[in-house]
Amino acid sequence: MRTTSLCLLCLVMLIKGFGQTYYEGNLSTLKIGLKIQKEQQKAALYIPEQGLFDYALKTSVFRNDSLLADLSEFKTILTGKLEPETFSGQWKQNGFPAPLTLKRVNLLSFLNRPQTPVAPFPYNSEDVHFANADRSIQFGGTLTFPKGQGKFPTVILITGSGLQDRDETLFGHKPFWVIADALSREGFAVLRVDDRGIGETTGKVGTSADYAQDVLAAISFLKSRKEVDAKKIGLMGHSEGGMIAPMVAAQSKDVAFIVSLAGLGVGGRELLLKQSDDILQKAGTNATYRANTQSLNAALYDAAMRQPLEGDIKDTLQLAFDNWIKAQPDAVLGQMGFKSEAGKKNVTGQFGQIGSKWYRYFLKYDPQPILAQIKIPVLALNGGSDLQVSAKENLAGFEKGLTAAGNRNFKTIELPGLNHLFQKCQKCTTAEYGMLEETFSADALKIIVDWLKQQ
Repeated sequence: MRTTSLCLLCLVMLIKGFGQTYYEGNLSTLKIGLKIQKEQQKAALYIPEQGLFDYALKTSVFRNDSLLADLSEFKTILTGKLEPETFSGQWKQNGFPAPLTLKRVNLLSFLNRPQTPVAPFPYNSEDVHFANADRSIQFGGTLTFPKGQGKFPTVILITGSGLQDRDETLFGHKPFWVIADALSREGFAVLRVDDRGIGETTGKVGTSADYAQDVLAAISFLKSRKEVDAKKIGLMGHSEGGMIAPMVAAQSKDVAFIVSLAGLGVGGRELLLKQSDDILQKAGTNATYRANTQSLNAALYDAAMRQPLEGDIKDTLQLAFDNWIKAQPDAVLGQMGFKSEAGKKNVTGQFGQIGSKWYRYFLKYDPQPILAQIKIPVLALNGGSDLQVSAKENLAGFEKGLTAAGNRNFKTIELPGLNHLFQKCQKCTTAEYGMLEETFSADALKIIVDWLKQQ
């Protein structure tokens, strides 16, 4: 699971020169980065603390050395001038102007990713394409496998929530590429695939159950490959992917093992309530505010869960919100900012997301009936500092479900000091993901490789 907040946007200038050029500076307490590609007439924005990376700027007008950017989606207008070593402009958001000066740099300071694999590779890497059974969805991905003859044990990587490319690119990191590189160096074939509607994969957004069908299509494809040992095809899923992997294994005898990376061991409703509370607590929010937020979220989630997956439920959510408001004393409404219509819009603006089919399916999902069917080997890992999928509750959920299945070949491990992306964190906040150089813990990778070699 991921939580990102986008509240700022910026402009870029075309420059004299070739290739790409970077500019970096600060707007208040936030780092700002720009990438300029003159020949392609493209520019992109980076605000790492906001989780914004390589955001393409589309509504920009360049005139000589000046630029006007009307960024209505962020209620921002930017103007500026490009000078030899700086970009000097104005950031006007919600009608309030602020000066913006960025310096030219060789590389953005927060984009150093030393674990990203670099060619040449000691294994084969092949871009692949396949379709589901009725050919309604075409998939694009990358298969890496050891050089030489033989059929190799194979791992399918399953991304977390949101639309991800095959590398699960997040905050400038490419964790699935790092994992695939590590495993293929150790004798495993690895398939990583673009999500629906991303990269070379077609199709529309679905539910976790729909994505499980996509993984089944990937298994069918792999069984046709001469490099793959069809009896040793396993699944490795991150976050929602760690929820999908057991769903697939419960439907297919072709799954030989599962590695869950911060997967769900508790129900979706419980997980989201815990996630919200942990993030607010980490941000220093007081207990009273957190309790009120929990109460409101629970009311909205329960209203959504009572409805079928199909259909518009904004009116249902509005009624639940109105009833919650009526039940609160003035002190609570004041603390939550709900005495004004603007404050209420912060909640009503989320009704589209909460009412989506994906979200409603996730809220209703209970992993226990699925885990109780899993008898193949399972490794479940969680970072001890994960704010999005708490280690204690979710690992306990895996143990409960797998024990009920009579599974005697599973291991659950909490890794201290790692966050949701399995990075060694410092502040261990969600805003820190893009600020850390590490993409995926080497210690976690070793645990995974050692366990896989025993299967």
